[in-house]
Amino acid sequence: MSFLTTAEFNKKLVEEISNVTDELHVVSAFCKKDAVKYVDDNIKHVLRSKKLLVRFLPGDIINGATDLDLFEYCRINGWELYIRFDLHAKTYIFDKKRYILGSGNLTNRGLGLNCLGNYELADFSQIEGDDLKKVDALFASAVLMTDKLYDSMKEDISNFTHESISETRSLSWNKNISDRFIPDTSVLFTYDFPQVPAPSSEIQEYEFLELSGNVDKERIKQAFRWSKAFTWLYKTVSEKENKECYFGELSAKLHNALINDPKPYRKEVKDLLANLLGWISYFDFDFIKIDIPKHSQRVFLRQ
Repeated sequence: MSFLTTAEFNKKLVEEISNVTDELHVVSAFCKKDAVKYVDDNIKHVLRSKKLLVRFLPGDIINGATDLDLFEYCRINGWELYIRFDLHAKTYIFDKKRYILGSGNLTNRGLGLNCLGNYELADFSQIEGDDLKKVDALFASAVLMTDKLYDSMKEDISNFTHESISETRSLSWNKNISDRFIPDTSVLFTYDFPQVPAPSSEIQEYEFLELSGNVDKERIKQAFRWSKAFTWLYKTVSEKENKECYFGELSAKLHNALINDPKPYRKEVKDLLANLLGWISYFDFDFIKIDIPKHSQRVFLRQ
């Protein structure tokens, strides 16, 4: 394996795009319309499928890291646009046979298309069967952008106040939008849950979020917010008529939900739940809270 520098990455990307004959998949947290056009300009064959997966958080759009009208370009030019709020990956997959994996987003800076381009490193290799399954699962777990969803996002962006825009890192889509991005929790394993009571600087503590390397608190918070563990808890509490649930009931429900074979002991389940609640307390979400009104932890949703 040898690393590709920015110039080498761009040259290899153009070469591979030119050789694609069937399918092109791009995964990029940030994405600019001009960079997608650059990709299209280098395609030499009529492709059966072009798929693009981006993060598409409101802060990304307001900060200019991603174009809001990216969907309009994709719709006109034959791209399927997918969204996943916890995305950080950048990879380019050619005919499901070869890939470039690196640090470069699908932006002018990421591709080194202007003098202000970033210095990137990337790796080119043949894709293997297990890795291909992971790519397919990544797209399957994402949400396909539609006209209706796009219109809702445009309206949401227009409704942000000047005060909220100044705090772009904390912006989120309204509930009608964010609820469409709930991960599938029908299959839960113990490794989907935090293994420690609160985040720290240890990289391995973020494996259940599929994070690695240097990660800041906001990125960890966003990934945790859309994790299977958090989603399971939020869904379980929201299904209660009074929108609250105590530790004992949650522990029993979690024991039934986990499909590990053999089943974990109830003590282990309680520890997993305690860790999960510890992470929620650490990040201090405004819509889900934890207190101890009857000598037992209670999780409740703010109406």
